[in-house]
Amino acid sequence: MTWPQAFKRIPAASWAQRPVGSFALHYDTVENHGWYANLEPTVEQLDSFLQAGQTLIDYSGGTGILTERLLQRWGNRDQNILIVDSSPKFLRLALDKFESDPRVAFRRIRFLRDEKRLQHLHEVVPTSLRESGVHALVSTNAIHLYNQLEQTASSWYQVLRPGSRIFIQSGNIDHPGRNADEWIIDDTVHHLHRTAVDIVRSGAYEAYRHHLDDEKRMAAYDALRHKYFLPVRPSSHYINSLQQVGFVDLQTTTSRIEAHRNDWADFLCAYHEGVLGWIGGVEKIEGTPPTDQAVQDRISLLRTALSQVFENRKTFFCCWTYITGRRP
Repeated sequence: MTWPQAFKRIPAASWAQRPVGSFALHYDTVENHGWYANLEPTVEQLDSFLQAGQTLIDYSGGTGILTERLLQRWGNRDQNILIVDSSPKFLRLALDKFESDPRVAFRRIRFLRDEKRLQHLHEVVPTSLRESGVHALVSTNAIHLYNQLEQTASSWYQVLRPGSRIFIQSGNIDHPGRNADEWIIDDTVHHLHRTAVDIVRSGAYEAYRHHLDDEKRMAAYDALRHKYFLPVRPSSHYINSLQQVGFVDLQTTTSRIEAHRNDWADFLCAYHEGVLGWIGGVEKIEGTPPTDQAVQDRISLLRTALSQVFENRKTFFCCWTYITGRRP
């Protein structure tokens, strides 16, 4: 299947002209981490459902980690994938990886400042593509970040053709059937924060101890952490939202995924401002950036606290939730 004649795989946008950034390159290394085995069931689901020549939207597709695994599975199979994401940095790296593959296209969801919202999918997918048919949509490791889930799902519904399917998964959905020893992955951040507070109160990292008594300042960093790592919501929240906009045949399954503590620590270090920003401060709250020493202390404390959270175990188990559904 080829793209519609009027459809441009690579839009004439400023993000597509920029050099690849270091943050995107660092983030892309997570595909080598053990917990990215969470993509394997999704690859199997998509491979079983999609027919050659059909089109898939990889929503919140980021740097193309899922797309890369799908293309490896499919070989030379004719299968169109449209990567959609709000991050120009991530999309630029995805473009660098797949620019020469005519099966992969790219679209950015922009933030509309006047309306204080991100664009919806139907606002960035052109009519020509919708008319030719979008057969499936996948969203991996991202749905827990959507603040306006019903509006997002409604836009998915508008773009998908009748009979198409959605494939959603996340390690940050609370499923009632999960085992007692299985973590919701972002919930580890809140345990890490509490452990770090205890470590500082006990006498370590003395230069930062007085900040713990500044309730207003600590509340600001609590709010910042919750922006990076949203409170975990139950699977019923997602099922109800999808049902409200018209999706049917909704089913959930779970998978037990083993994660390596050091891999997770490496990932969290990329977001150290959101995890333990109160160590040394962050510019958006304090008005000045932290010192190099403060950042080093923050990362050192992050790793120490995470080790204590998992009682020095090298690995831990997560519960990944998978949701599938159909547009009637």
